[in-house]
Amino acid sequence: MVMANILVVDDDKHFAELVAAGLEAQGHSVVVGFDGQMAIRLAKSVRPDLIVIDVNMPLTTGTGALEFIRKIPATRQIPVIFLTGAPTPSFYPTVEAHSRVAYLKKPFDLESLNSMVRQFLEQYGPAEP
Repeated sequence: MVMANILVVDDDKHFAELVAAGLEAQGHSVVVGFDGQMAIRLAKSVRPDLIVIDVNMPLTTGTGALEFIRKIPATRQIPVIFLTGAPTPSFYPTVEAHSRVAYLKKPFDLESLNSMVRQFLEQYGPAEP
């Protein structure tokens, strides 16, 4: 299994820490952020292999953060897994509009997230140094 540097972003700090702990238990290195602005800053400074991000957050939404991240050459190719409670039909067009993007509907179990993370890492590999 590929180990990765993963950025987890959710405005619910307890939830973000639980997700991070679940990913760390799989051997990944995790950095945690708590809003869309932090997601953008951390994506630029950390250059993670994968971003796991909530959709509805203050300051900048997860989808807004994705728009900024895709405009920066150094972060453009980072795969993103959205975590959302939004109804599937309303969020699906956002996923379809971007490459290297998927979503997991809340609530979900950690095994579902770990499975999706493994699939993304196998498909896209870790970021180039």
